[in-house]
Amino acid sequence: MTRKDKFLLLAIIAVLALVAVHAFLSVDFVKGGRTVISRVELKNLDPANNGINIEVVKPWYNPMKELSFNVGEPDERSFDRFDVTRCLLQCAQQLGERDFSRIYLCNKGDRLYYINADDFKQLGEQYKTGETLNTLSLYVKLPQVTYTLNDSLAFPPHGGMLRSIADAQDWNTMMSNLMR
Repeated sequence: MTRKDKFLLLAIIAVLALVAVHAFLSVDFVKGGRTVISRVELKNLDPANNGINIEVVKPWYNPMKELSFNVGEPDERSFDRFDVTRCLLQCAQQLGERDFSRIYLCNKGDRLYYINADDFKQLGEQYKTGETLNTLSLYVKLPQVTYTLNDSLAFPPHGGMLRSIADAQDWNTMMSNLMR
């Protein structure tokens, strides 16, 4: 093998190594991560979560300290918008002590929205299991702290007398997108 052939072989190996590293670092956010809160843990938080296909995942390579709240296909039982919101608030409560920068809201692995960690942790602190009025107020507050992937508010702030109706419609839209 000539020196030129050795150099060519080394160049090919280097290119393949770069492709492999790039593929490893750009693995899909949800599918390439490790579970932070599993479906089993979610069920243990509340028996009403039994059969709900939701989990919180952290990617393997995570310099930004981001998490993903992934809503999957219903498998064991159908679940609705209220179930998803309850699970999201319970996860916020559980993740209050963890160090992360934002949590992405995903549908079957596709990122749709995100919530900054401080806002998410505050929702978790305010959520108290069994307090219906408090929980309902958090449902309509959720869209107010939700951002699109291009860093703009997902839903514009509302004012006036019809604010709560518009906030409820925003919540409905957000949850419909997460469950499509």
